Amino acid sequence: MPHWAAVLLDPNPAPSREHVPRPSRRARLLADAAHRRCFTALAVVATLLLVAALASADDVTGSAGAWGVGLVAWTLVEYLLHRLLFHLPRRHLLEVLGARQHLDHHDRPDRHPISKPMHLTLPAIAIAAATAALVGPPALAVVAGLVAGYLGYELLHVAAHVLPEDHPLPGVQRWHLAHHRDPRSGFGITSPVWDHVLGTTPRR
Repeated sequence: MPHWAAVLLDPNPAPSREHVPRPSRRARLLADAAHRRCFTALAVVATLLLVAALASADDVTGSAGAWGVGLVAWTLVEYLLHRLLFHLPRRHLLEVLGARQHLDHHDRPDRHPISKPMHLTLPAIAIAAATAALVGPPALAVVAGLVAGYLGYELLHVAAHVLPEDHPLPGVQRWHLAHHRDPRSGFGITSPVWDHVLGTTPRR
C-alpha cells in the first residue's frame, strides 16, 4: 500500500510535529526538578514564617504590616546581593556565597537549574529566622516578607529564561536580559527602582 494511502486509512495517525501544542507556561516554569524544589521550599518556608509571626503576635495588624515591609525591602536586598556579591570576580574569597554559580549562569544562561541552590539559601534563611524569632513577631514577619520577595525573584528570574516568547511580564524580562548583555547594569529583577536610584539603568 502506498504511504499516502496508509496515512489516510490509519484510524489513529501519529500527531504531526507541526501541530503538537506548546507546553503551558506553568509546565515550562516547573519542568526542571530543581526549580520545583526551590519554588516549593520557599513557598512553604514563607508561609510557615508568616503563620508563626501572626500566631504569636499581640498586634496582628502590625505584624502584617511588617510582612509588607519585608516584601518591599527584598527589592533592595536583591539589588545589593546581585551587584555587590554575585558579580565578584572568580577565585574571590567570597565567591562560594553565590558568585560562582551566578557567573556560570552568565556564561551559560540556558543551562539548568537557573534558581539558586537551596543548600546556600535555606541555611541563610534559617539563621535570619532564628535571629528574628529572638527579637519578636514583627521581626519574624519581616523575614517572612523577605522570603516571599525572594520567591518572587526566583519565579521571575527562571521565567525570564524559560519563557522567551510569552513571559507574563515582558518588561521585567527585557530588563533582566539587558543585564545579561551588560552585567554592569540592570541588577534589579523584581523591581527596577534601585537601578534608577543608584544609577545602574541599562542603556537603551
